[in-house]
Amino acid sequence: MSFLESPRPSDEEEAFYVQCRAAYLTVFRSSLTNIASKQQLCRVLQQAGRNPSLATLNKYWTPRTSKLNFDDFCEIVKCEKKTEESELMRAFRKMDVNGDGYITHSELEKALTTRGEKMTTEEVNTIFSLADVNKDGKLDYAEIGNLVIGQNGIMSTPAVSCVIRKIKAVGGIILTASHNPGGPNGDFGIKYNIASGGPAPEGITNKIFEISKSLQEYHICPELKVDLSKIGKQTFEVESFKPFTVEIVDSVEAYAEMLRGIFDFAALKELLSGASHINVRLDAMHGVVGPYVKKIVCEELGSPANSAVNCVPQEDFGGHHPDPNLTYAADLVSTMKGGEYDFGAAFDGDGDRNMVLGKHGFFVNPSDSVAVIAANITSIPYFQKTGVKGLARSMPTSGALDNVAKALQMQLYETPTGWKFFGNLMDAGKLSLCGEESFGTGSDHIREKDGLWAVLAWLSILATRKQSVEDIMKDHWQKFGRNFFTRYDYEEVDSDAANKMIKDLETTMFDPSFKGKKFSSGDKTYEVAIADNFAYTDPVDGSVSKNQGLRIIFSDGSRIIFRLSGTGSAGATIRLYIDSYEKDPQKIYQDPQVWLERSKKKNNNLTLLLNTFFL
Repeated sequence: MSFLESPRPSDEEEAFYVQCRAAYLTVFRSSLTNIASKQQLCRVLQQAGRNPSLATLNKYWTPRTSKLNFDDFCEIVKCEKKTEESELMRAFRKMDVNGDGYITHSELEKALTTRGEKMTTEEVNTIFSLADVNKDGKLDYAEIGNLVIGQNGIMSTPAVSCVIRKIKAVGGIILTASHNPGGPNGDFGIKYNIASGGPAPEGITNKIFEISKSLQEYHICPELKVDLSKIGKQTFEVESFKPFTVEIVDSVEAYAEMLRGIFDFAALKELLSGASHINVRLDAMHGVVGPYVKKIVCEELGSPANSAVNCVPQEDFGGHHPDPNLTYAADLVSTMKGGEYDFGAAFDGDGDRNMVLGKHGFFVNPSDSVAVIAANITSIPYFQKTGVKGLARSMPTSGALDNVAKALQMQLYETPTGWKFFGNLMDAGKLSLCGEESFGTGSDHIREKDGLWAVLAWLSILATRKQSVEDIMKDHWQKFGRNFFTRYDYEEVDSDAANKMIKDLETTMFDPSFKGKKFSSGDKTYEVAIADNFAYTDPVDGSVSKNQGLRIIFSDGSRIIFRLSGTGSAGATIRLYIDSYEKDPQKIYQDPQVWLERSKKKNNNLTLLLNTFFL
């Protein structure tokens, strides 16, 4: 006589039944107790991490069902997938009617007693008392998610926006020196990005500030030690708080995955490592974008390892100022002038801004950069799929983008300085591509400007057109005309004197006789068409932003703009923007700085206008 031994369950199966039993015992005293109602089935499934709809419950609890046992429950759990945190977050956001990140008792009660399978007030009170762990009378549903940190604590600003959107996080905190010097004597900031991945609007930051003034206490956990080098989840038991989970993610992979869906990586690889490849020089300036450049441009797209320099992030940026401009990226400019490299780019400290150079150091003004991307936007597969919803620039940025928008019949928005204005348009489906004169370019793939994205956009254009940077730029000017653009920053100016200058300028500008006045520079005459203090009404939410800068706009689109900022104890900063439009093919190749110097040397009334108030 022989006996057949029952097969031993695997470790995975055993773990599954242990979890099911644990969930069952939170509702019933014993696993031998039967489920006696649809309400009980709902409760025990929720304890198992499922979030059953009424249709799901009706599938298992039919009019003929009188009871279900523990084995029945296990089979149902196998069939129903676990509720994702992102799904719960979406549900909680719907309850959060004012979008402040909290759910009040009244919001929860309204949702649970009026929708779906309605609960009683007593049941809502029980749920609320259990979930309100700090007993402040509201549920901070952000606590439901994980804290996600880039490996070794490093993540570029564009990557933060990417990850927030990918995992549907409530928001993210960025610790950054931005484009300011790093180290103990530099300017360090804390920035909050909302669930869209973009910078928090003023309404939220103002509310945070107001709440900060009424805080009575806060709690810390000094023994919490997180290994930032180890990818994966680490869970901690924190006293008087639910288990706290920290997830360390690859700083580069999620961002790289996103870019693969935007650009033609096969074409870029051929451009950078094929038989007729170009030579590139990318300077990360010891900011956080270094590992991204190495991984994506060198390792994945095949550009030689020495095409990327200063790619090890350093707290003090190697003793340099990580601002991608002709002054602070002087080493790159000098290298590019040698003629060995066909394309060059530099990035700022947190990876959201960029400077593009061609062979022999040919400089691409950032205002022109976004205009060229717009004019060649079909070189990027992403836009072939999505189409172009609209273009936008910040008010001080040159009108080069306006010329493209007009010629190609695209919607153009002129916004105040600040990426949050672009983000609002993107969230409303009105905007695809945008840029700022301060070396920031981006699109609606995330809600931040994106330095490496802009560089890959330019490389995509080079791969499609098979021309040099300089030839592409010159062809662009021939087709659309050129905006000679330059900016001067006058820092630490006496605040009283700066304010007086702005008031005197307003008095002159707002005089009715000023409109129509003509000013000459050499053989060119400028006639004032508009003189105002720029105000912006957001087409999405109707909010109004006033006093954004004084504009003198001439009939041909040329402009002179004055902006005043920072009138604190350190003095004020006055920014002067000069934007002169030229469509004469014989005059479009001059240097903007040379053009301005020539204008200043000539005794003409345009120069007198500038000298009177500023120069």
